[in-house]
Amino acid sequence: MITMEPVLEVYAPDGFGLWPVAGTTSGFLPLGGALSSAEVGTAVMAIAGCNDVDPDGDRPPRPSTAPGSFLHGLLTFDDLFAAGGLRVTDHSAGVTFLPGCCDGLEDRLDWHRPADHGGLLGFGHAPVSPAIVLP
Repeated sequence: MITMEPVLEVYAPDGFGLWPVAGTTSGFLPLGGALSSAEVGTAVMAIAGCNDVDPDGDRPPRPSTAPGSFLHGLLTFDDLFAAGGLRVTDHSAGVTFLPGCCDGLEDRLDWHRPADHGGLLGFGHAPVSPAIVLP
């Protein structure tokens, strides 16, 4: 059996105290309706962390206090970055295809391209770049 699931790349929440998060190690968190409230907190922490960059001229200034400062990018970017992607597991072969750095969850609308039109969908950088190639 082959399963495909969206996953979010998360990191250990060492010292994070703005809201409850799951005591997880760094890795991939499968997304779905069965997440606990602490896992949802971990997901929000990870997405906010990916978008926690200083504002440019197009966004309002960052608040000086938490949690507004940490959530600023999450609340002010038009397009969010979410590290992670699509994890594909072939359970009968014991093989797992992990997402790479170049096709995160924000690119999910492009995942249909190889099936619909053939070609390549890359998920990372050289020297090892996982990819989907269909004729």
